[in-house]
Amino acid sequence: MRQKRSLTGILAAGCLIVVNCSNLTMLRTRELRIVQANVDSLRTEMVTLQKTMHDEQKNQSEILRLIRADQQLRFGELDRKVSEISSNLNENQFRLSKIDEQTADFQKKLNQQLAAENAAKSSRDAEIEKLFQIAMSDFNAGRYDIAVSGFKDLFTQFPETELASEAEYWVAECYYAKRAYNQAEHDYIAYIKKYPEGSKLCVALYKLGLTYEKQKKSKSKKMVWKKAMQQCPDSPEMQAIRAQMK
Repeated sequence: MRQKRSLTGILAAGCLIVVNCSNLTMLRTRELRIVQANVDSLRTEMVTLQKTMHDEQKNQSEILRLIRADQQLRFGELDRKVSEISSNLNENQFRLSKIDEQTADFQKKLNQQLAAENAAKSSRDAEIEKLFQIAMSDFNAGRYDIAVSGFKDLFTQFPETELASEAEYWVAECYYAKRAYNQAEHDYIAYIKKYPEGSKLCVALYKLGLTYEKQKKSKSKKMVWKKAMQQCPDSPEMQAIRAQMK
């Protein structure tokens, strides 16, 4: 009876062991599957990651290629512009050099022309002065008709010169000296009207008054000498007028 129970117990224990072994095997198999699944998942992720990295490297390489190409294009354009600027600069320098040469040549010609004009002006001024002095010599020598002709030739040929106004005044003086008072009056008045600020204005007013005096035109004399007092209050002629009016 005891042997039968022992055998039964052994069998039961054996069965339990078998069952436990079977469960353990199943457990291990399940764990292995989970591990394998995790490994497969990791491999898949790794492959995906490698592909992503490869794609990124490819994209980066393409971006770098495009950047290099763009830089080369820009550098090429920059070199072209620098070359163009350098060419323009050289051309401008050449043009400036030509302009400088032309300016120097023009300045040289201008200086020559100015020198020639100054020489001509000096010669002309000397000629005018000579004509005036000749006429004055005739006047001082009492050759009044010849002096009138000389003075008239001067202001007719050279009306824009300073001596032209002087010559016109001395024409009136010639007629006054000849006692041709009507003509002297006419020429004094012509001078006064033509040269209201002339250097001989005060003396012309004074001598016009004397001309009126010679012609017995007292009112005209007083009127012109009154004008002289207004326009030439401090002149030597004004002193002579005051002395005669006392």
